[in-house]
Amino acid sequence: MTYKTYFFLIIFFCYSLQVKTQNFTADFIKSVVLKTKNTENYNPIARLGETISISFDDLEADQKNYSYTISHCTYEWIPSEINTSEYIDGFANYEIQDFKNSFSTLQDYTHYSFKFPNQNTRIKISGNYLLTVFNEDEEICIQRRLVVYEQNVTIGTKKIRDRSIKDIQKKQVIQFSIYHPDLQINNPSKELKVYILQNDDWNFIKKDIKPQYFKKNEIAYQYNKETSFFGGNEFLYFDSKNLTGTNISVFRTKLGNLLYHKYLYTNTPRYSLPYTYFPDINGTFSIRTLNGTDQAIESDYIWMHFSLETNENTPLDNSYVYGSFNNYALNKKNELHYNENTKLLEATILLKQGFYNYTFATTDKNNSVETY
Repeated sequence: MTYKTYFFLIIFFCYSLQVKTQNFTADFIKSVVLKTKNTENYNPIARLGETISISFDDLEADQKNYSYTISHCTYEWIPSEINTSEYIDGFANYEIQDFKNSFSTLQDYTHYSFKFPNQNTRIKISGNYLLTVFNEDEEICIQRRLVVYEQNVTIGTKKIRDRSIKDIQKKQVIQFSIYHPDLQINNPSKELKVYILQNDDWNFIKKDIKPQYFKKNEIAYQYNKETSFFGGNEFLYFDSKNLTGTNISVFRTKLGNLLYHKYLYTNTPRYSLPYTYFPDINGTFSIRTLNGTDQAIESDYIWMHFSLETNENTPLDNSYVYGSFNNYALNKKNELHYNENTKLLEATILLKQGFYNYTFATTDKNNSVETY
């Protein structure tokens, strides 16, 4: 049984305080996309100077005056004490001026987008940043994390099976070395802070990993337990680009009072099943439609119906449809509910037309996330 995932390894040259999570989206905001210019992955990691695109839809469709602000944070995502002029060239707070209304859709919305660097805002230094979008009443509508990096060192990595017999078929270990011939590091244990981030998902990280071995211009991390992750399975997927018909994983489409409804084939919990290979897009989504040429404003919104079989091991409470479509948040909008009539866990989520990856997740008593 083999499991698959991919990772980002992030090295910070800074000091840490306490962790604070930022993952907020207002109820009327949908389809938040944050990506770099050269990738379709909606990940929060960009090279210093690389173009970052942000877009979102306001389902109230009333052309609000939105602004964004960019705040520098510490390694543990606490607002830093660095003066704005030290990390921003221009304005750290500026109005979003690019917006347009949806066209020929059943669901009205206003689509907003912006990029930076732009003529008003340019990030000057690498580090952690908190991107916040707020309305004219200064109410926060969106918050997202963003990591801006510089390639100051070379990192050599390898992914191996867990050395524990109990977990050899379930977990993967990330081992790595930092090569720094052009950078002086005097005290690696204090100067280096390491995050290993799984599938762009801040719910699955390893941090505060101390260096294990020191060589000339090389710092090695050859742990097993400390850098071991459950591999998980491939993400499930569906394609809703065809508004009126069926497509991948969709068995029925019908028009409701206002919007279309699409019903997905019922899924089976996979925590006790072998790994099954099929290509995915690592939990992300791609907006697209067959019903227009401008994907941003001609893609409609659809009520997607999810269902999951249950057995004696299936958690009936605190279970969610899980993916980057809502930045891996666990909330009421993507929560599964048990249907006594069908004996299934079910959820109905409003999503813009496109190709989506998703899986199912639950939380334990410590609020740790587990996928299944």
